[in-house]
Amino acid sequence: MIDSAWKAWYRAQHDLRCRASGETFEGYATGVLARLHDDYLNPDPMGTLGDGGCDGLAENGSILYACYGQRATTGVDQKTKDKLEADFARGCSNWPTFTMWRFVTNSQFGPTPTSSLVALRKRHEEGTERPLILELWRAPDDLWWKAVDKLTPAQLDEIMPGVPHAQDVELADLVELIESLTAINGQVDDLLDPIRPVPSTKMDFNRLPETTRAEFNEGRLLSPRIDKWFAEQTDPALRDAKAQRFRSIYQEARQTTTDVREIVRYIYGALGGQDFDMSTKRANAVYAVTAYFFDSCDIFEEPPLGYSGGELSDAAPN
Repeated sequence: MIDSAWKAWYRAQHDLRCRASGETFEGYATGVLARLHDDYLNPDPMGTLGDGGCDGLAENGSILYACYGQRATTGVDQKTKDKLEADFARGCSNWPTFTMWRFVTNSQFGPTPTSSLVALRKRHEEGTERPLILELWRAPDDLWWKAVDKLTPAQLDEIMPGVPHAQDVELADLVELIESLTAINGQVDDLLDPIRPVPSTKMDFNRLPETTRAEFNEGRLLSPRIDKWFAEQTDPALRDAKAQRFRSIYQEARQTTTDVREIVRYIYGALGGQDFDMSTKRANAVYAVTAYFFDSCDIFEEPPLGYSGGELSDAAPN
C-alpha cells in the first residue's frame, strides 16, 4: 500500500512530465499505457506507413490510442485539430478491429479541435456504418485519474523512479538527515560557526522569489547542525555523494520546467514528500537541507564574475 504522501509526490512528478513537449510527453504517456494494459502493443514506425496512426492497441485490439505532445507555440488550436483528424483517419484505415479511440494529449484543446471531435463522434455514432466511441484524455488530469492512479507502486516507480523514503536508495541518507533535524527540540543553541550571510547575488541571479528566500533564511539556522551531522558519518565521501545526487534532482526539475517556484517545489517534494509543510519542523528541515546545498554551490547556478544583482522573475536562468 503506497503512502499518501508519496502518492502526492508521484502526482507532482506526473504533472511535471505532462508539461513536456512533443516526443517527451508521448513517450511518458505510452509508458503509462503500457503498464495500464497487460496486452498493450505499440507498433514501431515502418516505412511510408509509419505507425499507422497507432500509439498503442489494447484489450484485444478493441482500443486504439493516439498520443499527441504539443509542439506548436503558435496556431496551437488548428494544429491540434489537424493532428486529431489525421491520426483518427489513419487509425480507421489501418486498424479495423478497434471500437474505442482515445486521443491522449497535453495540448490546449480549444473550439477548433473540440468541434472536430464532436463532428467525428456524430459521424460514428450508433447506427452508422462503423460505430465508434471517441474519448479525449487531456493531461494531466484525465491521464492521471484514468490511468496513472490505477498503477501499482512498483509500476509507478518504473516510470517515475526516485520516490524518497522508499525506492530511492541514494536519498536514504538525506531522509535520515531530515528526520534528525525534525527531531530537534527548542532553540538552535549549539551553533558551531556563525551563520554565513545569504549569497544575495546568487539568489538574484537564479531569480528566487521572496517566499523561497524567506524559507531558505529560516532553514539556514540549521546549517551548523547539517555540518555536524555529516562530520559524524563514517563515510567521509558521503557529503559529496549526496551533493551530486541533490544536483541531479535539481537538473531533473530543470528538464521539465523553467518556473523557479516549480523547481523549488520539486526539490522540496523529493526531500520531504508533498505534504512536508504540514509540519513546521519538517518544513524547516527541508528548507535547511535545500539552503545548505544552495549555499554550497551544489544546486542552482553560480552568477558570473561581476554580476551585481537583478530583477526577480518566475523563470530560471538559462
